[in-house]
This record gives sequence, structure tokens and C-alpha cells, in this order.
Amino acid sequence: MERRNFVRNTYQGDTGYFLNGAAVWTIAPQQLSWTVEDFAGESLLNLTAPDTPANRTRVNSLSTGPEFTFRVNPTNIPLIGARYGRYDIQGPGDNQRYTGYARWLHQLSEPERLSLNYEVTRVDFTPPALFPNFLRRDQFLRYERLSPLNSLTLEGGTTHVQRYGGDQTNGRLARVAALHALTSDAAVRLNLSDEISDAATDLIRGVASATSTMTPATPFESAAAVPLTGSNVAAGDVYRSQRGELIYVAQGGRTRYNLQGYARRVDFVTLDQDYREAGGRLTLTWVQTDAVRIYAYADYVKRTFPSLQERDTDRTSTLGVTYRLTPSLSVSAEGRLMERESNVPLQSFVDRRVMLLLGYSTGPVYVASSRR
Repeated sequence: MERRNFVRNTYQGDTGYFLNGAAVWTIAPQQLSWTVEDFAGESLLNLTAPDTPANRTRVNSLSTGPEFTFRVNPTNIPLIGARYGRYDIQGPGDNQRYTGYARWLHQLSEPERLSLNYEVTRVDFTPPALFPNFLRRDQFLRYERLSPLNSLTLEGGTTHVQRYGGDQTNGRLARVAALHALTSDAAVRLNLSDEISDAATDLIRGVASATSTMTPATPFESAAAVPLTGSNVAAGDVYRSQRGELIYVAQGGRTRYNLQGYARRVDFVTLDQDYREAGGRLTLTWVQTDAVRIYAYADYVKRTFPSLQERDTDRTSTLGVTYRLTPSLSVSAEGRLMERESNVPLQSFVDRRVMLLLGYSTGPVYVASSRR
């Protein structure tokens, strides 16, 4: 939960509620389980407008259902599962989602496995609907080689989206996620994707699933594991998302830093909001003592909207400090400078912000921070 009060009445004060979690109930070990995943937060309404309270809306993406596992032999494991999902927006665009999937897993060796996957999802929008209901089918092959220091995941297949009373959208499904440890304190991570997606799918993909097959993450692996997303705009439309991302992570002693560069292309099927963007982020952290942590980061994003003939360049610089008062209570002070240069009149701006945040956590691993 985050409460914001703006000085000088620049914007109206507001309260935000955020949730990112997963739970798994093992009903019968290695046979039957039930999963619940939920992401509650905020998304932008208009990507071309400044990130202000009026340009944000609350969203929630929920997925829950059972999974049945059948062990043919130690190396071949077929499984089937079902999911009920909801995507709720504060505004039009709510929908319900019904998913069924079947997988055949083949263990090649201890760190390697191959799987054949088929997934089908029906999406029904709540009236008055802005978009037609649709049926989505994914079929793809996945190869995984997972280890704490070096891992590789490859996925390749196709996606078909059939709108009821409308046309069909076909596209490829291709994903690559690779992690390579250069030293015991440094690693490089590469993420590539080309797929058909939507806002609800991207949100739920960011949930840290308790059913993940990843081995226990090293510190730099967990820091580099940034989920790929297609768009951070609240919309019910389907889009093609293409993204490439390269991350370098170094953590040694009391100084840690990440360097990230990426390029992304998002093409909506119905909405006239297609865009291209490229950018990067540099993050630095200094751990002064067990109680004091100083951090800084700089973001750069250049975004182009071909249909609108708009070009925006965003720069953000942040410097902050977190002080842990008790093992569960911390306070943070942060200063931020946000700048936008745009070729559209009256769209350029400079935004200076100072934030004071009080955070509570039941454990020392989690650090409370702003989710906006």
C-alpha cells in the first residue's frame, strides 16, 4: 500500500494498492496441485502523456486452477492443467479468461529437458465491450537447460487468435532467455521474444511463480531476471510484441551495479497506438552498513509513434537512501528528476520529485520501495 500526498496541491493525493504473489497447494504430491497467481497494480492510460495520477488506472490480473501430472516413466511426464483468469481495469476492458493446456515433458539429462506444449484460451469481455471476444491457441516446443551459473531456455512455435465474428491473427511464438556467469560476481543475461500478447498475459507473467522450475537463484541471477513485457498500457487489445534485452550485473563487496539495454516494438491489432522504443538503465547500489543503503539509477527511453508522427525522449535520474530502523521497519528518502523532449507542442516537460517513504517488511530480504 502506498499513500502519496503532493506538495503545493500539484496533484490530488491518492492511495495505491499493489500485490504480486503466487501460492501452490499440493493436493497429491507429484500428481495434483492447485495454483493461484495474482498481480494488482497500476497501468498507464496513455503512453504519450506524462506519468501523472490522472494518467494511471488500477488493474488486476488473476489466474488460478489445477494441474494433473502423469508419470509414464522417469524420463517422460505428460501433464494437463486448467486456469480461470480475470483481468479487471478501473474502467472499460474487463474480461474473463478460460485456459486449458497439455504438455509432454521429456528429461534429456539432469539439467536438460524438452517439452511439447499446447495451450488454448478463451477471452470473454464484459459488456459494454470495446473489443470482440476471441479464442487463442498456442503450440510450441520448449528446450531448457537450467543451472545456477549458466542457463538457456528456447521456445518456438505459433499463435492463432480467432475473433468471434471477425478475422484471425496468426503469428510466431519465439522466446530466448540465456544467463551466463562471467565470474562469481558478474553475469550477463540475454532475453529475446517475438510473440502475440495482451496486457493481462503480460501482467500475470511478471508474477514470481512458486511452481518455477528454476534452480535456486544466485544473487546476480535474481537481480538480472527481469520479465519481458510487451506493453505497460491498460488495454484489452491484442498486440504483437518484439523485444530484445541485454543485462550486465555485477555484485561484489558493498557495491553493486546493473547495466541494461533494450529495444522493443509493439503493434496493436485494433488500436492505433503502435510504437517503437529503445532505451537503457544504469543502476548503482552502495551498501554502507547493514542498516544504510544508498542507490542511484538513470533511465533513457526514446519512443516513436509512427501513426501519430510523434517522437518522445524520456530521461530520469534518481538518488535515494534507505535506512533500516528495525529488522522490519525502514525509511527511504528519494529525489527524482524526470524530463521529456517531444516534437509535439506542449508535450515537453520537466518534473522534479522528492519522496519520503516508510516501509514495513516481515523479513530482511524484502525492501519496501515505490511501485510507481
